[in-house]
Order: sequence, then structure tokens, then C-alpha cells
Amino acid sequence: MAAYGNTLGALLLGALLAVFLSGIVSMQVFVYYRLYPNDRFRIKSTVTVVWFLDLVHTIMICIANWLYLILHFGNGVAAQEILWPISVTIALTAVVTFLVHIFFAHRVYSLSKRKLLIAGPISVLALLRVVSAMSCTAEMVHDGTWKKFGEGSAWLFTTGLTISAVLDFVIAIALIVHLQKSKTGWHSMDQIIDSIVLYTVENGLITSIFAVLSLICWVTMKNNLVFLALHFAISKLYANSFLATLNARKTLQQRSQKSSNDANQLPLVFPNGLGRSGRFSTQPVGANPIGSIMQISVEKTVHCVTDAGDGDESPVRLSEEERQDRTMDSTRKR
Repeated sequence: MAAYGNTLGALLLGALLAVFLSGIVSMQVFVYYRLYPNDRFRIKSTVTVVWFLDLVHTIMICIANWLYLILHFGNGVAAQEILWPISVTIALTAVVTFLVHIFFAHRVYSLSKRKLLIAGPISVLALLRVVSAMSCTAEMVHDGTWKKFGEGSAWLFTTGLTISAVLDFVIAIALIVHLQKSKTGWHSMDQIIDSIVLYTVENGLITSIFAVLSLICWVTMKNNLVFLALHFAISKLYANSFLATLNARKTLQQRSQKSSNDANQLPLVFPNGLGRSGRFSTQPVGANPIGSIMQISVEKTVHCVTDAGDGDESPVRLSEEERQDRTMDSTRKR
């Protein structure tokens, strides 16, 4: 009985961290609405839903802390109970996690040229994760106490956190592999690809670390609430990962255009026969077709990773391919 009451301080610290991260989510949503007012309705609606769920999640955390620390202060029996806001936070975390996992599964689907070999299993695992979390919520409401839940339904919570950590790892690996395949061989452009890889690793690593830490604390210390304090932050980290990916588009596209402009100013070395002197000659070219090709390649990669890629994008892709073909034809003629 005392163990749960003695770790309510950890619950308060977890709540403070969650509120701080929720503030960052709201800031990122504000930045998103300012930078991308013309985004597709599907993406904008997903951002709105994630933001709303995050705010509700934060409210539930605050209510739970009020009940544990203020209303039932010093009540050891109340500390053993699973209060209804706690159950709601588990369900909300599951929904936010599901939306973010599906978002990244779609990125994998786009980068892999619409192959379901990896994106399909990721989607299935994401669905299993949300089902296990919803079942966990139902069992929490039914059992009513942490002790009873730990004895009968602990495997549901363990399964959900395990799937979440595995999904983060699989998504990160899949994105990195496909991004490496998108490299152009042009140093400045490949640096942009490396930046996208870094974003991917950082996003997947942070969420996975918190999921694993919460899982470890749950498995090894079921008689306290330290695991729950860490679990409060998981939903916020997924929301921030999702929004950071969307907001990174502008910076990556600007870097892509800058690299292309630099490439356009590079000299071309023509072999024997192209120069009158019969020697290798270096001539600056105002519009280097290689730079244009590299820019198209990287911008398409940035688009696949950070924007939606449905059937309505086929005209854009066709236009880019036509531009690339025309540039190559122009190069051959020269």
C-alpha cells in the first residue's frame, strides 16, 4: 500500500514533463499552421486531431494528479486505485500513437514505391498496438486497483509497450534504408539526405527510449507508479515527432534549392575535341543540368518523407519525370 503512495511524487514529475512537452506540441502546431496554410485537408485535419487529443491528454493528467495529490492527500488506499483519468490517458496515448505510426507507415509506403512488404506489417502492428491499449483501458476500469490489474492483465500493458518500441525501430530502419537508396552521389545533395536520416533516427530513438524505459519500470516495479510517470510523456513525444517531421519540410526544401543553385555554378570539364585548343577546357555554365536533376531527386525524396503521397500526386510526379527526361536529352545534344 505504501509503495504506491510513496511514488506519487514521480507521478507529479511525469505530469510536469508532460505539460512541458504539450506546450511544445502547441507551439509546433502554431508554426505548422503559419508555414503550411495550403496543405492537404487530410494532413491539416490529422494535425488538428493530434493537437486536440494531446490537449485532452494533458487535462486528464492534471485531473489525475489533483485527485491523487490534493483530493486524496495522505490516503494510502486511494493511491492503490486506478482513477478514471488514468484509464483515459492510456486510451488517448494509444490513439495518438496509432495516428503517428500510420503516418510514418505511409512515408515508408511512398519511399518504397508503393510496396506493402514493409508498410503492410507496420500498419498491422500499429492496429494491434491500439487494440491492446484499448483492451488495457477496459481492464483498468474493470479491475479498479493497480494490484488486481498487475495480477490479471499486466500482459496487455506489456504487449502494447513492446509493440510500440518495436514499431519505432522498424519504421526508423525502413526509412533509413530507403533514404540511402535515394542518394544521388552529389555531395551537397547527399548531405540533405543525411539530414533527413538524422531526423528519422532522432524521432524514432526518443520515442523508443521512453517506451522501453516505461516497459522496464512496469515489468520490474509493478508495485509503484514510476512507469506511469514515464508513460505520460510517450503521447507527447509521438505528437512532437509527427509535427517536427511536417515542419522540417520548409527547411529541407530551402537547403535543396540552395544546393542546386551552387551546383548550377560549378564548371563543366569538356574532353578533347570540344575545346579549340585540343586540351581539356573548363567553362562555367549558367544552368547545369546535373544540378537540376539532383534537385529534382532530393525534392522528391523530401516530399515522400514529409508529405502525403497519394494517387492525386501522379501528375506532379509525371511532370518531374518529363523535366528530367528533357534535361537529359538536352545534355546528350550538347
